[in-house]
Amino acid sequence: MHPKITPCSKLIFLGLLLNLAIAPALYAANNQTLGRDTAYAIGLLLILVLSLAGYLVWVIVQPERF
Repeated sequence: MHPKITPCSKLIFLGLLLNLAIAPALYAANNQTLGRDTAYAIGLLLILVLSLAGYLVWVIVQPERF
């Protein structure tokens, strides 16, 4: 009896994994002027903005589904 994994929880998990890849690169690229927590926050905001942009493009391309 395995718990059912929803698509939303998969997306959140993948976003967090992507943030683990983006934040250290952002932290290393800014010459340590930003804090580590700020780099993770900026990485999370970047993921959020890109996913929202992708969703809006999807809604514009296929409006009949919505």
